[in-house]
Amino acid sequence: MPVPGRAFADTDAFDTLYTHEFEDAARRIYTRLPDPLADTDSADAARIESIERGLFEFVGVVLNYAGTTRFDGAAFDAAFADQFDPRFTDREYARYLLCLKNTTLEPDVTIDLETAIHGEPDYLGPYDLDTLRLRPLDELEEVGITTYEAPSTGVLEPVEPVTASGPTAAVEIVLRRRRPYSEIAREIDDNIVTPWNQPEFDVTPNDVHPWQQLIDVIRYIATTVRRCLRLCRPAGTVGFDTGYHVVPGWETYRGIATPVTFPLEFDCPAATVGTHIAANRAADIRRFWSAHRDRLSTDDATFQNLLARFERMFSRDALEDQVVDCAVGCETTLLKGGSPGGNKYRLGVRAAVLLGEQNSQEWPPEQVGEFFRAIYDARNTVVHEDNSLPDAPSDADRMTVGDDEFLAPSFLVRARELYADVIRGYLDLVATHDDSIDDINQRIDETVLASGNDLRDRLS
Repeated sequence: MPVPGRAFADTDAFDTLYTHEFEDAARRIYTRLPDPLADTDSADAARIESIERGLFEFVGVVLNYAGTTRFDGAAFDAAFADQFDPRFTDREYARYLLCLKNTTLEPDVTIDLETAIHGEPDYLGPYDLDTLRLRPLDELEEVGITTYEAPSTGVLEPVEPVTASGPTAAVEIVLRRRRPYSEIAREIDDNIVTPWNQPEFDVTPNDVHPWQQLIDVIRYIATTVRRCLRLCRPAGTVGFDTGYHVVPGWETYRGIATPVTFPLEFDCPAATVGTHIAANRAADIRRFWSAHRDRLSTDDATFQNLLARFERMFSRDALEDQVVDCAVGCETTLLKGGSPGGNKYRLGVRAAVLLGEQNSQEWPPEQVGEFFRAIYDARNTVVHEDNSLPDAPSDADRMTVGDDEFLAPSFLVRARELYADVIRGYLDLVATHDDSIDDINQRIDETVLASGNDLRDRLS
């Protein structure tokens, strides 16, 4: 692609081509800048020349926007808004694209999530969450990410999408700065920002603050969104592959690509079971996020340990380890609070009452209770008997639940989905009744006792 502005970025070009066209403008800018620091030794003339160099380089920025050596007013306006104006204030918006792994999204589906979230890290205070949505990457973003990852690739033909099957599913996060950057920098790290911090007058933003300070914010938001998606779609391993900080640039203005400044690496395992988010699931995800986004964060006292344990299940390599994590997670919720009866009995009864017929499998309560007792038995098989679970069609000993037989992979998928049902059930009840998990379990036990022997016999 033509990049005519490169000649203006050459340090020798200023000395050979420049004939003081910007001297008057540089002096006017200089007189309006804050006073230099008291200990500076730079002469006024040197400062003015530094501004002239910056304006000379900005001509090259404008020509890159125009794509030709002919000056263009619209290109100037776009370049000024994207590059020159935010030079000493940092950009008002910091934008990130986090590519989802093991996950596909229908091309025309966009899921806007509520942006009012609470909690730490500390840096969330100076910024608002302006935009939070799930959507496919567009063509310019695909090209920008692909060519960033492979900079030697010549963009002579359309670049293949990041994922071969179609547009990459991503979470878009846009943060908006509430106050001037100089105030935020002074508040966070006692850094006084003035035009005299650096002798050279550079006309393009450094994007320093998004790199140094906002990564914790993005990871905090990403963890909360990931938990939401995994609870809504637990059969696969929804997670993030790589995230990117993207900025405005001449590449976007000319319809070439979305510029990427740096990547964020995430640790998400590959999965054999993919997750597809269809249009009919968008409302469910949006509704669940709206109701529970603050409880899904990493600093929520009630659900933090429970959700951390739920997520550890997805990072395990061995199928048996995932089943054990699933069983332990179910036990640490459903068995909270004392009650007569053994653990296996209580696990099945409480799960059956908690979920009833409103579960992902559309099973009656009796079948739900029986399956949770099977989860308990599977855990004992792995932990206490040191045996593996049947995972091949040739295995004669299947995992039996009532009249159904399972191999371990299909058993695990159902266990994950019902484990997520349990967490969602507790989240809904805590939100509705403002109770603890112990209180909810006590009410379940009271319901069973009040219903007499018939209900207990059906669920045991």
